[in-house]
Amino acid sequence: MEGVQCLRVGEVSDWNCLKGQRGVHPRIVPGVKILLDSDFNPLSEMNQFTLKPAHRKRRAGKSWLNTQNAYADDLYQYKVFLIAVGLDEADVTLADLEDYGSCFVGGISIKTRQKFRISTAYRRHGTAVRYHKQRIFLGLPSSVSLIELTSQGGFRDGIIRSDPDSPYAWLPKDEDATDKIHPILNGSWMKIFECLGPAPEEKNEAPRRDRLASETSLITGMRIDEVCSLTVQQIINLERHVDQKQPSKLIPLKITKTKGLKPGFVYLPSFLVEQLLKYIKGERQLVIDRARKVRRNFEQTQNLFVGDLRSNYTDAGNPLTADTLSRRFTRACIAAGLCSSVNKHVLDEAGNPLLAASGENVVTTETVADHTFHDLRHTFAMLTYQDCARSGEQEPWKTVQVRLRHENVLTTLRSYLRWLDRIEETLSDNLMRFFGTIDTIGSGQPA
Repeated sequence: MEGVQCLRVGEVSDWNCLKGQRGVHPRIVPGVKILLDSDFNPLSEMNQFTLKPAHRKRRAGKSWLNTQNAYADDLYQYKVFLIAVGLDEADVTLADLEDYGSCFVGGISIKTRQKFRISTAYRRHGTAVRYHKQRIFLGLPSSVSLIELTSQGGFRDGIIRSDPDSPYAWLPKDEDATDKIHPILNGSWMKIFECLGPAPEEKNEAPRRDRLASETSLITGMRIDEVCSLTVQQIINLERHVDQKQPSKLIPLKITKTKGLKPGFVYLPSFLVEQLLKYIKGERQLVIDRARKVRRNFEQTQNLFVGDLRSNYTDAGNPLTADTLSRRFTRACIAAGLCSSVNKHVLDEAGNPLLAASGENVVTTETVADHTFHDLRHTFAMLTYQDCARSGEQEPWKTVQVRLRHENVLTTLRSYLRWLDRIEETLSDNLMRFFGTIDTIGSGQPA
């Protein structure tokens, strides 16, 4: 029976089946995902679609891996669909592409056990559309025309641009970009921080790592991957700029491991640098010392945040990962009471929803966090805007753009302006005073 596999490349030497002129194909590098049939033969056209643009971005020093993996996952799902309905790629029509996209409109995700987001339908359908455009450009047989696959409209920022002939026109409207902004209001971040670890002044030996990493994001606007990519040397280089008499003095730090790999500056208050230095010399050093004792041939990482003293022998001293930090933050939100109850579908072993005797889907109620780690960045953006507006700046969004490191101010405005217009009247005094008391987060001094 025909099948499809989507496998991630670990060691390049294991992929001699994908040879180029000089051995393994030059686009095959660790981390990429490869599509193969059930006999381990590569699906060449699909792999070319995912690997060629990724190879160009990689050579240009741009971010590429997550995009390549996402395209490979999308095409895997598409190939599974084609096999299930018995269609050859050359025989696919526009109606078939719409049928594929409709699987994700009202369908249930195996991962979340909830209905797919409309944005998922757009992405999966869009990947299939672009793949068939590539097939046409390559001169391969196609039952769908380039005109049918090309549109002057399409989906962008939650809006379908006007084009009745768009291959996306049949899809329902996605949620507005404004609905994706979830800043943590009314000082609720402190409740989360209290569940993540002790404040500096507390006589508590519990690890502070998760709290300190989260504080770093809230105070600087850094993304979770950027926080986890900080190095010890970066912080040590800032030590000479620390001013205990001016705890809120902002110290610039250039970071390069960013979204898109475009270097930019973030600004750390003097008190935060002090707390990070204390972590390096104290808690982090204890973790490294333990790792040297329990792990043979342990090589110390340069990453700032490392596995805490609760880590098992295998993970002791390893860099803190975004997944681990994200899970810790989610658990802290729930522990702080910032959570909601949602219904999730019960699936069988094949991933199909179970049906009750009444014919309705069987669901269970689960508790989920109201916020993710990325909401700290949203909160930072709103706090920065409020501070600039109250200080009388004429263009506060320009400052927000710079601090968020958005290339274009329109990106910032599209994301935040409508949300602010909707909520500004209800913003609390706690939110407005944040920058006046921000040093208490790192210093432990009373507000």
